[in-house]
Amino acid sequence: MKYSVIKKFSGKNLLKIFEKIKEDTNGNAVLLGYEEKMIGGERFYEVIVGVPEIKNKDNEGIAETINKMTELQQVIQKIDELKREFVYVKENIEFISKKAMNPAELKLPKEALLFFKKLIARGVERSIALSITEDIMTSKMKFDLSGLSSVISRYMTFRNPLQDVRKKFIALVGPTGVGKTTTAAKISATYAITRSKNIALLETDRYRIASVDQMKKYAEIMGVPLFVATTPEEIQKVLPKLSNFDLVVIDTMGKSQYDVKNIKRISSIISQINNHSKVEVALLISTSQKDEEIILVIRGFSEIGIDYFIFTKVDETSYPGTILNVGCATETPVAFITTGQSVPDDIKIASPDVIADITLGPPPITSYLLRNWN
Repeated sequence: MKYSVIKKFSGKNLLKIFEKIKEDTNGNAVLLGYEEKMIGGERFYEVIVGVPEIKNKDNEGIAETINKMTELQQVIQKIDELKREFVYVKENIEFISKKAMNPAELKLPKEALLFFKKLIARGVERSIALSITEDIMTSKMKFDLSGLSSVISRYMTFRNPLQDVRKKFIALVGPTGVGKTTTAAKISATYAITRSKNIALLETDRYRIASVDQMKKYAEIMGVPLFVATTPEEIQKVLPKLSNFDLVVIDTMGKSQYDVKNIKRISSIISQINNHSKVEVALLISTSQKDEEIILVIRGFSEIGIDYFIFTKVDETSYPGTILNVGCATETPVAFITTGQSVPDDIKIASPDVIADITLGPPPITSYLLRNWN
C-alpha cells in the first residue's frame, strides 16, 4: 500500500496521541510503527501512521498528490532530525549515568560536549579534556583536528632531535619490550634518508643476543655500520671510531623500572660516552600502558637524565590520549611517535598535528581495516 502522508506523533499520553491522529487524518490513518521508551524516568510514546494514497484522474488530483509528496519529504526530514536529537539525549543520559558531570561540563554547548566526550573516550584525562575544549571555544576554533592541534602546544612540548645534529649520540632507554631496537633502526633510517649524513649504530645490550642479531640485519639493510660494545673497556676502545660520525644511535639493555642496579649500569655507560661526546637520552614509553604505570617508568629511569620521550606502540592502544596526559604531567618534550614494526615507515616526528591526528583518529582495529581494505 502507498501512502500520501506519513506522520509521527509523540507524547506522554497515549490516548491523547491517538485522538490527535484521528483529528489530523480524518480517521484515515493506518498504524505503521509504535515504540514505547523511558526517558529521564518517564514513559514516552512514539507512533508513526500513514494515510493511504488516493488516486485522482484530473489535474487537481495530480497537484494534490505532488503537495502530499512534498509534505512527506518534510515529515521524513523531521523524523530524521528527531532521531538525531533522541540519540544525542540518550548518549547524554548514558554519559551522566556513568559518571556525574560537574557544572563546568554541563555548561558546554552541544558540539563542545560531543568533542569533550570524544577526548575522554580516547583516553584523555577528564580535566585536561575539559580545559582543551574550553580553550578551543575561547579561541573560536572548530572542534576538529585543526582546533585540537592549535591548542596542544599549550599542554605539551616537542623536540626534533634530527633537526640540529652536531656530532652527538642518542641513547634509547626503557623497559624490556618497549621497542628500542626497532626504534633505533627507524631513527637511523629516517636520518639517513632526510639528512644523508654519516650515521652509526651502537649496541650495548650484552644480555640479549637476539637484539644484536636483529640490529645487524637492520644495519646491513640500511648500509649503516654497527658497533657492539657491552663493557666499559669495549666502549672506551670504540669511542674514537665513533667520533667520525655525525650521529650515533645507542641501543641499551631493556630493564624494569624497578631494576635499580641495571639502571645504574645504563646510566654509567651513558656517562662514559657523554665524557667523550654529547649524549641525548630518549626514554621510550609504551602507549599501551596505563598512565599510572607510565609515571612509574619515568620515575624509575629519571636518574639517567631524560631529554625527551618517544612514545611507541601507538597502533596497539585504543587510548592514545595518554600521550597528552603524560605531556601535561611532565615538562619533558616528546620527540617521536612509533605506530608499528615497519622500518622506517612507522615513525613520526612528534608535533601538534601528529598528536591531534592520533588522538582523534580511528582506533587501531579500524585503522588496520582501512589500511588493508582500501
